[in-house]
Amino acid sequence: MKLIEKRRFPNGRKEIYILGVKVFSYWSNKLKGIKRNCNISLDFAKKLIREKNVQFVHPLGIVISDKATIGHNCRIYQNVTIGGKSDESSADVPTLEDNVTIYANSVLVGKIHIGKNAVIGCGSVVTRDVPENEIWAGNPARFIKKRS
Repeated sequence: MKLIEKRRFPNGRKEIYILGVKVFSYWSNKLKGIKRNCNISLDFAKKLIREKNVQFVHPLGIVISDKATIGHNCRIYQNVTIGGKSDESSADVPTLEDNVTIYANSVLVGKIHIGKNAVIGCGSVVTRDVPENEIWAGNPARFIKKRS
């Protein structure tokens, strides 16, 4: 990991370190040097927003594999990771259908399929398929109830 930039907050008490890791930040175009080190390029994020109406509700700490398939009208909250178990294979990444909501701090890994209108609760770790119109949560994620 390479240190790209070090900034100090205006009050001088806290520091922020920007490292060359696979991260996506909605404001990455405002931070020098981070743009070339994003796992999600800004072009990919803009494409998701414009063409598929994907909403990044609190867009901090979101990591999405560029090989993942994301449907229309999805909502993704902060600190969500959507990726494969290894960087080498494009076959082991998640597929999200339309109208999926993924709440904060959730992790979706492996070759899984998230059905239409599904909801993934906060802090969930999803490693298997989620049928459509269901709410799943927990670590490991499990069925909670049908979505009405």
